[in-house]
Amino acid sequence: MSLIDTARDATAVRGLALDGAGKAVLTYYDGTNGDLLVGRFNGAAWDTGAVDSYGDVGAWSAVAVQSDGALLELHYDATAADLKAGTWNAGVVGALDGNPRGRAQAPAAFSGVVGSASSIQWTWIDSASDELGWRLYGSANSTGPFTVVAGTTALPATAGTGTQRLYTETGLTAGTTYYRYAAAVSSGGTVTSPMAALFPFNTTDTAAPTALDNQAGEVVWRRAAGALYNVDFQDTGGSALAKFQVKASTVPLGAGPDVAPYTDVVLNILADTYTADWALPSSVFNAMLDGATHYISVRAYDGAGNVGVSSDVFTVLKDTTPPAFGDNQNGDLTRRAAAGTLYDVDVRDPSSGLERFQYSVSTTASVPDGSVVGWTDVPLGASTTAFLSDWAVAFASLVGDAPNYVSVRAWDRAGSTAALTDAFFVLKDTGGPSVGVTAPASAFRSALTALSGTAADPGGVGGVSVAVQTAPPAGLWFDGAAFTAGGPFWLGAAGTATWTFAGVPAWTDGGSFRVVARATDTLGNLSVAYSTADFAFDVTVPTAGVAAPADGSTLSSLPNLSGAAGDRGAGLALLEVRVRRLSDGLYWSWPTEAWGASALSTSPAVAANWTLPVPEALRASLASGASYFVSVRAVDAAVPANSGSLAVGSTFTWTDATAPAAVTNLSALTGPSPGTLQLSWTAPGDDGALGNVLLGTYRIHYSTDPAAAFSTSAAQVAFSTSGVSPGLRQGRLVTGLTAGATYHVRVFLADDAGNWSSLSNGATAYAGNQPFNKILGHVMKVSSEGVTAVKIEAYDASEVRVSQTFTLADGSGTFTLENVPDGAFKVQASWTADDVTSSVWLDGVAVGSYDVDFMLEINYTLSTLTGTLASLSAQSAHPAGFLVRAAEGGFSDARVDLLRRGFPVAQVRPDPTGRWSIPNLLPGKYSVRAFNGLEYTDPQDVELGEGETREVVFVFDPLPEASVFAFPNPARSKTTFRFVSALPGLEAQVTVFDIAGTLVKEIPGSAFVAKAGGVYHADWDLTNEDGESVASGVYLFMVKVKGNNGQSGKVVKKLAVVR
Repeated sequence: MSLIDTARDATAVRGLALDGAGKAVLTYYDGTNGDLLVGRFNGAAWDTGAVDSYGDVGAWSAVAVQSDGALLELHYDATAADLKAGTWNAGVVGALDGNPRGRAQAPAAFSGVVGSASSIQWTWIDSASDELGWRLYGSANSTGPFTVVAGTTALPATAGTGTQRLYTETGLTAGTTYYRYAAAVSSGGTVTSPMAALFPFNTTDTAAPTALDNQAGEVVWRRAAGALYNVDFQDTGGSALAKFQVKASTVPLGAGPDVAPYTDVVLNILADTYTADWALPSSVFNAMLDGATHYISVRAYDGAGNVGVSSDVFTVLKDTTPPAFGDNQNGDLTRRAAAGTLYDVDVRDPSSGLERFQYSVSTTASVPDGSVVGWTDVPLGASTTAFLSDWAVAFASLVGDAPNYVSVRAWDRAGSTAALTDAFFVLKDTGGPSVGVTAPASAFRSALTALSGTAADPGGVGGVSVAVQTAPPAGLWFDGAAFTAGGPFWLGAAGTATWTFAGVPAWTDGGSFRVVARATDTLGNLSVAYSTADFAFDVTVPTAGVAAPADGSTLSSLPNLSGAAGDRGAGLALLEVRVRRLSDGLYWSWPTEAWGASALSTSPAVAANWTLPVPEALRASLASGASYFVSVRAVDAAVPANSGSLAVGSTFTWTDATAPAAVTNLSALTGPSPGTLQLSWTAPGDDGALGNVLLGTYRIHYSTDPAAAFSTSAAQVAFSTSGVSPGLRQGRLVTGLTAGATYHVRVFLADDAGNWSSLSNGATAYAGNQPFNKILGHVMKVSSEGVTAVKIEAYDASEVRVSQTFTLADGSGTFTLENVPDGAFKVQASWTADDVTSSVWLDGVAVGSYDVDFMLEINYTLSTLTGTLASLSAQSAHPAGFLVRAAEGGFSDARVDLLRRGFPVAQVRPDPTGRWSIPNLLPGKYSVRAFNGLEYTDPQDVELGEGETREVVFVFDPLPEASVFAFPNPARSKTTFRFVSALPGLEAQVTVFDIAGTLVKEIPGSAFVAKAGGVYHADWDLTNEDGESVASGVYLFMVKVKGNNGQSGKVVKKLAVVR
């Protein structure tokens, strides 16, 4: 450690720098005198002096050493409040490296090569990332002085690091040695390369480069470029190798003509030697001729422009053409039973020759997968350029009864390969036909006049033979006349694919037999598996009889039919029971539960002791005092079946003395209209509480006197019933009663035998009241058909209309005039038919009247309007999914309105299927519209003819344009397409195009989510078909829909994308 200044009061050191020799320079402040001082280290001691001593300069200062050795100082004059600077030649070494904080990385790998007799190309690696530029320094000797040859103007900065910088220095003298180094210039000064004193370069070079041939001539054929060759190059003249080239010729010694001219291989070598193996350029290899020997010559260049040529340094054999097949073999249509067939598929390669030839076998056409025979070599001779011999396949490995597809492939010595799929096929047939017996096909036979069966073979069936054995498996065999043979005796059958054998033996009842069949194909191959059928011969008829009902019995109860049945051979297969009514010879039809002329039977469960429950419908159909015949027969399991007779059975007489039970739960309610009662009860049985009432009669006795004597003879209401089961709910509306009066009611039931039930329980209710502020009635034709849409009006004595309505479409022409005040009124009915309006009226009709009926003497046949509202009908929907919304909730909110001159005159609601009808209309002009609970369709005009039934079809736009849109629009990150349609079986698609019409995105119907009301949504993430985000701009989107009713629609709109 050394002292710098002990004479002054040094209070602050503010500036410090290093000169080019690495010696320190500093500025500091004399706190006593207010002076700015400078100190320099000379290597042994410090030299100090004043920079400014004219006032309080302040404590702040800085110093730097410039490249020329001058000092630059900066300080603050506190007295004058000025920033001052000064520079002077202080005799220090100029700064090369500058401020370490701004210093750049020195250049690396500085070198030079001769460019010409008067130029050198200098190169170095840019190691700096923050340089301002480069300087090339030079001298005539290694010790300098060095001066700037090229500055930062000629050598500006480059971005990044690791790149090679080039500079060609011209105007040099041949034979002269030059000394150079490069420096990186930065804010911290210059940083030099380490090559300044180590790189003398002599521009004198007259020696040509030479080639060192380490590569023998090739014996390997090449089918592609890329092989590496060992030919080295060197330059001894000092200017270093620049590049080398190659050419190819089919003539030795480089004389030509050349198939490929000299072509650059490696450039900018910049070294005295090049020893790396190298490949021919693709352009040279591609220009070479197939099948030829090519002589390769090289020439090399050094930095002084000297050229060295070497001819025929090696040879190259080229063959890029794969082997070629000669398929002289068609598919072998002859079925082969043994090996030995040779096949004619040739292969050639005239250039490099054949290396390998293989075949494989597959059972699948056009699929050479070797599933039957893997790839197998066909032996070739040495150095073969053509294989023309016929050859065999591995016959034992082939699949029988199916085409064996033979494919081939080959390689040449250059490695090129070729393949031929399904060159031919082979049909192998070493297995015999399949054979089957179709008769006998059952375990028991009652007749068998011929044996029969089938046989099959892909190559054709040659013949079929059969053998028959009795008492198998140990019995004798049929020899064509009798069962005498000790082993199978084969007898020829007629036919091949289907065959028969008519020379059967005489079958014995109860005997067992075996039939064996075999076949041969057209090549003589015998069936691998024989077909065998065993059976027993059975001609015994099964027995059956009826035990209940007993023959000649009289019954009032018959829960079951029963009896016994049996068979000693094939066993029972079926029982048939038949019931006949003796009075008219009709039979009971079990399916329709009625008597008919067809003799139908039913089948109880097969059992030795069989039982058949008597259906309730049959029991109810038995008439009291009538006789019936029950018969049964059995059918066995033999083929054809042995069956008994239905001619014998059991006869019985039916009697019915039991009356139906009394009704016990009769109830009465006030009826829906004035003067009516609504009765209901549960039906009893035909015989007490049991049995269906096939034919019955109800009688109803009502009275306002609770003490009245109720009886069937005094009953006011009688009606018939049929097919009523016990417990079935019954009902009746009793009309013609006094409105508001209280009635007491009883009901009776008689069966078909006239047996009357006892008195029912009593029910009491008052008849419907006279309506308040209403007038009720009907408008009908004389035939009692109600007329729909007739205008009904009520007028007071001053001819002022007090109420108006129209007759309902209920088939009865019902009307109700509402809000009628007290008094008597004129009620007028007006109707229009074929544009002619007529009226009739009744005077003095009091409010509360409920039987105001008009009988119109008109001769028109009434008409009907009808149709269907259904989302799956042959209609589409509009607006906004009309039919879809109508169908929601079973059309509970939907209706169809009938209008005349724009005024509603009738309305109906569709049933749950969407079907609607407005009946009993007079001919004329109408309008009809539909309502779905939210909106109406447009009225549709209809001119209805007399007696016409008109189907009205509502036809709508399948894709309303107003319902199609994308939101948000404009879109930034995604958008949602929305539309409304109720087409049945909807298929939808959205396609997006740019403004030039190029497809951008397709969104299938499967991407859409269905909402209520026929609304469909699908999202788009604003990407194209490749998953890339689309650019900002205007796009077109097209929505297309189609239904299974043939209707379709299309709407195109715009979408903006803003990123």
